[in-house]
This record gives sequence, C-alpha cells and structure tokens, in this order.
Amino acid sequence: VRGALSLPSLDQLSIHPTMSSFKKFQTAVQEEAFAVLKNGAAKIESFQAECATHFAYPTLSKATEEFASVGAAATNPKMTACVSSTLDVMDAVGKDLQLIETFLNMHIPKMEDGNNFGVTVQLALLKQISDTQEALGKNIESLSGYAASRADVLDKLSLPSSSSTTTKSSSSTTTDGKKEDKSSESTEEKQTAGNPSSVSHTARLGALVTVDSLYYSKAQRAALSAIASYMAVLDFLEKNQEKLKQPKGSAGSRSAYSGMY
Repeated sequence: VRGALSLPSLDQLSIHPTMSSFKKFQTAVQEEAFAVLKNGAAKIESFQAECATHFAYPTLSKATEEFASVGAAATNPKMTACVSSTLDVMDAVGKDLQLIETFLNMHIPKMEDGNNFGVTVQLALLKQISDTQEALGKNIESLSGYAASRADVLDKLSLPSSSSTTTKSSSSTTTDGKKEDKSSESTEEKQTAGNPSSVSHTARLGALVTVDSLYYSKAQRAALSAIASYMAVLDFLEKNQEKLKQPKGSAGSRSAYSGMY
C-alpha cells in the first residue's frame, strides 16, 4: 500500500532486557566474592601466624619490660613490625570485604512486594560488613599515628646532640690588571649535653615506653578484631550463599536487575 508505515524488526531495534548490560558484572563479582570464600581459611591461618609472630608476649607487662630495654633508641624495631603487620592484615581484610559487598549490592533483586526474606539476609550481611569496614578505618587511622606519637616523646627527651655549621665565602679583586680570587671556609660545631639522670628525663623515658606499650596493645586488639570479623563474614557467606546469590529463589533470578536505590 502506498505510503504504508514500515515498522523495524526487533533485531533492528536491538531490544535487550535491562539485566543484560549488568549480567557480566554480576557474574564477575560473584566469582570474585566466592574466590575470597574459597581462599578464606588459608588466609585466616596466615593472619593468625602473623599474630603469633608479632604478639608473642604473654602479657602486656612483659611487652613493656622488653620495650624498656630499647631505651631512647630512635626506633623500636619490634613495635614497628607489629604495627606494619597489623596494617597489612586490616588492609587485606578490607579489600576482601569490599569484593563481597560489591557482590551483594549487585545481587539485590528488583524491589517488589512479597518474598523478601532473601533480601533481608543480604541486608544483614551488608550491615555486618559496613560495621567492620568502619572499625577497620578507625583502627588504621589510629595505628598510623604511632611514629608521630613516638617522635613527639623522643623530641622532649632532650637527648645529647651535636650539629655543625659550615660557612663558605669567596671574593675576587683586581690589582694592576691581575685578578685574584680568595676563598675562606669556617666550621662551627655545637654540642648539647643531655642529663640522663634528671627526674624529667627519667619520666619522659617512661612516657616513651608507655607509647610503645599502648600501640602494641592497640595493634594486637585491632589485628584480632579484624580476623574475628573476617571469619564471621565468611561464615555467614558460606551458610547463606544460595539466599545471597538468589534472594528470591530460582524464579526470582529471572527478574531484571535493579539496584537498591
């Protein structure tokens, strides 16, 4: 018929479900999350081995006695290792939890009435992860202040020190058409003598040991807390993996993808 409207085919329109553009991401993040679960036990054992190595003192007072023997050294190698190890553990836990959190967010189904128990399970784990990530962030920030705190106390100890200042000067003069260069150099050395026997010095040395002991305790608690939270999240994930993958069951998995917000 002349002038009739010619409609394009479905292939020409390239019509696809909303879910298709996100399906590859859903699959990828699910694989990453369950790879974390698969490797979780081995990683937890490695974390526990790190703790056994760096937090070997039976009590905090025993650690304090050891730190007192370090005296006013510029660094406490054992404490530096404790803090560094704990920061590494928390960083690793945080990264793995981020993968699981992304998996959960990408598997929240389309919001609709009824059959939302699986979503409740997802939200419960998301809340657990969020609380853990918040605690990790605070502990990382706190432990990152160790070096600065120790340096502040060291600065107040008024330890013996020496310094030298070198002054150089040069000049040139011309006499009877001849140029003559002259240079001179002088060095001034200064020494400051501390008083290790003074009451204030002894008190400040005690404060330095206290800083080491305080951060040892912080690092130990932060490491153990991170490991315990990591274990709890992986245990929840393992026990509820079917609900977390398909919160509305196999029928609900055919629904188009939709985020929470």
